[in-house]
Amino acid sequence: MGGVTAFQRARSEEQRTVRRQSILQTAAAMLDEMPVAALSLNELSRRVGLAKSNVLRYFESREAVLLDLLDHAAAELLTEIDEALQSNVDPSAPPHSRAQSVASALATSFATHPMLCELLSAQAGVLERNVSIEVATRYKQGARDSLVGLATLLQRLLPELKEERSARAASMIIILVGALWTHNHPAPAVLAAYDADPSLAFMHVPFAEALEQTVATFLVGMLIEGAHTP
Repeated sequence: MGGVTAFQRARSEEQRTVRRQSILQTAAAMLDEMPVAALSLNELSRRVGLAKSNVLRYFESREAVLLDLLDHAAAELLTEIDEALQSNVDPSAPPHSRAQSVASALATSFATHPMLCELLSAQAGVLERNVSIEVATRYKQGARDSLVGLATLLQRLLPELKEERSARAASMIIILVGALWTHNHPAPAVLAAYDADPSLAFMHVPFAEALEQTVATFLVGMLIEGAHTP
């Protein structure tokens, strides 16, 4: 215990960074087991091995921890999406075909990152509700950078969208990810209702399939809109 106590009392910036990373890694591991709503600051503190008051020295709230985690996860996924789009989209294909390929690659990438999707589903309604202006500003700046990066990728593969439409498309794709994740991960009682009544099956489309179809429809619609707008 002496070593842990000594570390907790350390004040160097390097040790503070290590402790922050430990908190974020523990929160990420917890989200492999539970939804955002079930992750409490008390349990996070217990798993990290710190008193709740000590955790709050590094992050002002549970939501601040999760927003920081979301920011890191989004930045990492952006790099992966860049590679996926370059590998799966033929730049010489017709616009509508490219839009479908982009939607497919995006859906596959997001589906393999459930923690990110879970956090996006809680972003506006939960995570942004208990943070200071400073934390909110820092998070939004990171989110802006990720959106600009995604918009740049979209414009590279779908230059017909132009800059303004690619920015709108990037924002809407993130909104769709969060909304569809929520609807495709309902409460146990709702899942039981789907199982009990086959006529409800159409309401529970697998996440990746739903995201691909929705993003493809949206992108093609933007391409049509752009073609008819001076």
